Amino acid sequence: MYTEQEAALVAAAQLRAQEHHQQYDPSHDFYHVDRVRRLALAIAHSLDGVDLLVVELAALFHDLIDAKYLPKDAPKATARDTLDPFWSRHDDQDRQIVDEERRRLVERIVDNVSYSKEVKRIAAGQQTEWHFSCLELHCVQDADKLDAIGAFGIMRCAAYSAIANRPLFVTPPLLPAASLATVTATNASPGNPSAAPVEEHCALDHFHAKLFKLEGMMKTRRGKELATRRTETMRRFVDDAEREWAEAVGGGVGPSEGQRREP
Repeated sequence: MYTEQEAALVAAAQLRAQEHHQQYDPSHDFYHVDRVRRLALAIAHSLDGVDLLVVELAALFHDLIDAKYLPKDAPKATARDTLDPFWSRHDDQDRQIVDEERRRLVERIVDNVSYSKEVKRIAAGQQTEWHFSCLELHCVQDADKLDAIGAFGIMRCAAYSAIANRPLFVTPPLLPAASLATVTATNASPGNPSAAPVEEHCALDHFHAKLFKLEGMMKTRRGKELATRRTETMRRFVDDAEREWAEAVGGGVGPSEGQRREP
């Protein structure tokens, strides 16, 4: 599939990603990156005319500039700033293993792959023709979203909650006065990522605020197929969590209407 030089570059990119992500918690460690890489390639193989090398490199690098793990006052890094030293270090005797056009495409994907950036672009009407047409971008975006949902998504949500000191579940009477159930009901529809954000008080809220929306944001047919099953997995999990809460407060009868969280 790859030339010897290209395979060596992928190996170097993997090492770069492993070194970068060893400092992160399990929700964003290299195992997450590797799953995204494998999913992105699987999706790419279901399409025609996709540059597999660009997809694999972009997937390996997709979280290198994740703002969640940077100090709030840290300057915003671009993929080009971050990757230029990597490209230069791995050129083959002044010959580019990956030409300038493909490098820029990898960097552009890394700069545009994140969910939060996509939501902001949609809300501002800043999605361009490239965002709608770039298959390599779609492969990595779908793969990253797929690893945020389903069984792995449930585990990652819990892992990040621990690092962020976010409760797994907040007893409804202890919530702020505003009804979270009402906000959730109006914002959790698939394909409506630009709706007003849901305030999150616990990990379970994150499913309504973000994770249930991802199915409606998939770009590829394969991504949509996988997202449907993974979303069903999450809905069963949330239903079970609500049922267990009901057992705790009412012996299986269920919480009162004022305490119930609606999906």
